[in-house]
Amino acid sequence: MNFNDWYNVFTNKVKGYSYNTCMRAMQDCYDTLKIQGDGINPDYSNKLWAEIDALRNRQMTITRSRS
Repeated sequence: MNFNDWYNVFTNKVKGYSYNTCMRAMQDCYDTLKIQGDGINPDYSNKLWAEIDALRNRQMTITRSRS
């Protein structure tokens, strides 16, 4: 699967997440990227970044709806 495929999967997955749940999930992704380091499999890295982007967009949606 490519980045866009993963992004669509994660956008659907996180659509009901709260802002704080998104924060915790993003931290988990960042921790995984840090632990894996430069030797991370590029496909796995793309998956993690797609999840991060979906989580960020979910947070923006939540923030906008509060305004």
